[in-house]
Formats: sequence, structure tokens, C-alpha cells
Amino acid sequence: MMVNRLIFEGTDDKHVVKNLLHNHHYNGERLSEIFNDLKVKEGIDNLISTLTEELKATDLGVLGVVLDADTNLANQWASVTRVLNAHGCQNIPPVPSPNGTIVVTRDGKKIGIWVMPDNQQSGALEDFVGSMIACGDDLWDKAQADVINIPGSKRRFRQTYLSKAQVHTWLAWQEEPGTRMGETFKKKYLDPNCQPAIVFVDWIKRLLV
Repeated sequence: MMVNRLIFEGTDDKHVVKNLLHNHHYNGERLSEIFNDLKVKEGIDNLISTLTEELKATDLGVLGVVLDADTNLANQWASVTRVLNAHGCQNIPPVPSPNGTIVVTRDGKKIGIWVMPDNQQSGALEDFVGSMIACGDDLWDKAQADVINIPGSKRRFRQTYLSKAQVHTWLAWQEEPGTRMGETFKKKYLDPNCQPAIVFVDWIKRLLV
């Protein structure tokens, strides 16, 4: 049986994407059911080191790769495309497509790559989540401002964790404080039909065409 597989750096990425896809359909089926194998790689290094193995899997239908840009989008892209080139993938662009990249292996399998948050800038899952918070949400504006205004000498988190601190501050102020990011769609805290979400979902659907 062929499987449609998504691989992720971490557990939060998996649960956010799974619950986003649960809200969307393709040919009458939920996308979360069409992509029937979601694998967590526990970090970028392991994702890259096992990518060749995933590309060679005999049960593979299509493969989606979701990773964070972190502080250097170009370096992350180079790490992935180096493996894709070695595997004979075709039409690999020099930079990620803003709408999500899709390439084809020498044996005709479709491989999709999405670099969080939007394939264009540095960042991570939390930046993607933040982009799906409703415009005009006063608590989101306040969470961002409050975190930014913490004096540098008082901050206990790294600058690269700024968006993580902001999103989790905002989550702490919701009806159920401490809700995990993967549960935000079920709680109606995020909009699964906002523009950033639709661009991601459309990338997923193009993998299936």
C-alpha cells in the first residue's frame, strides 16, 4: 500500500499541521486522512540525515517535508536541496517557492518542501501560528508588545525564541490557558481559512495532483 507521508522537525509542527489539514478537504476526504503517515524527526539534523532513506522508501506515494527556516533560510534550503540533488530530483529552484516548492524524483515521485514560516523569511512554526491569529486581536498585539518590551537584562530566552515567547504568552491569555499549539484550531483560536493557512493547504493539495 502506497502512503502519502509528511515529515517534520518536531512534534508541535506535526500537530499544528495535522489539525490545520483536518479543517480542509480534497476530493471529499479530509486532508488529514489522505496524508496517512506523519513522522517526527526530532530535529533538523535527523530530518536531513534520514531524508535519503525517506526518498527511497518503497511504500512512498508523495512526500512532504516541513522544516523551520530558523535564523538562516538559505542554509536550511541548501541542506535539503543537497540531498534532493543527490537523489536526482528535477527542477529544484535556487530559493524556495513562496507558495511551497514541489520537485519530482527521477522515478516520478513528487516531493514537496515547505520552509516555515512562509518560505521567504527566517523564522519557525510559531511565526506561522502567529500569522493565523485574527487581524485586530488586541491580546495578540499586547502579547507581542509586552514580550518585546521586556528589558534585555531581564529576558531569560534567546532572541531567536522571540516569536515562541509571544505566541505562548498569547496562548496563556486564552479561555483555556496553556493550550498546546496543536489544539488551537479545535479551540477556534486560529483561523484555518486565513490567507497563510490557505497557501499552505494549497501546497499540500498540489502534491496530490
